Amino acid sequence: MNIEFDGSTSTANADTLRQVIEALVSRIQARDTELDLSALSRIVVTDDLPATEQQFGALPVAGDHLSRIVTDAADGKLALLFDGNKLWAILSGDGAEVARLIHHLHKECWRLHDAPTPPADTAATPLARALSPIVSAMWLEYRINRRSAWSIPADSDLLLNHLAALMQALPGGMQEEITLYYADQNLDELFAKSLGRITHLMQAVAHVQGYLDGMELPLKDVSATMQELVSQSFLSPIWLTTAQHLAAGYAIGPGELADIPLRRDVLAAFATFGLQIRESEDGSDVWVDVQPLVKPETLH
Repeated sequence: MNIEFDGSTSTANADTLRQVIEALVSRIQARDTELDLSALSRIVVTDDLPATEQQFGALPVAGDHLSRIVTDAADGKLALLFDGNKLWAILSGDGAEVARLIHHLHKECWRLHDAPTPPADTAATPLARALSPIVSAMWLEYRINRRSAWSIPADSDLLLNHLAALMQALPGGMQEEITLYYADQNLDELFAKSLGRITHLMQAVAHVQGYLDGMELPLKDVSATMQELVSQSFLSPIWLTTAQHLAAGYAIGPGELADIPLRRDVLAAFATFGLQIRESEDGSDVWVDVQPLVKPETLH
């Protein structure tokens, strides 16, 4: 495994960092025998992650992050970049931090596995193409989390708190978008903003469900409180059908047969908030029909 180091902290601790990375990847591959890392050209541990990302020609990304997968122009493969300062601090910390590192690396390995052969976009209609990014994002979250479930740290909440916060915020947020639409009649803006909110929701659902299916546990066995929240919320019917469709689609593999049910689930999520997404009568475009305003309390 080709591991390079750049910067004083990364270089000074290169021997230990190399041993840890090699041992963890070896352990992961021993457990996940189907994991293919042939697309990985090198791992770079650097003190200045943003600068190294720039050297690889990667555009900046928002938020603080421990690692990033980028294209390696030297051979057309992929490079896994790590923030050396953060990595060393984690290894100098407690066992819980190391457990989170193992899971993080596990998920990065599966991203590397999937990256060389992204699923073909088979969406043939304007509506399918409009929903394709949401469905692709859902599959990415679901597949990676399902396959990496065995390394979940004991203190992980599986993103349940985030999903609960979304469930609380989304009805009011969608209501606000519809109210603004009635004020300015800007349908394009309504669709764009609501698309972002629904994408976030469905990604979170797929994220959680991937872990649950990977652990072979229903939500009620992980958190009875969260199960109650879901069952009493707008998410209940969406949750049940999407869970079934994700599991079934995972079994049959990537393609239209797996994607079509998820597109219906996304449309159902829009419809929950009074937005009917459909194709125009001539089939050339996507339209949004806005239903009469509903009171937010009816969506909780």
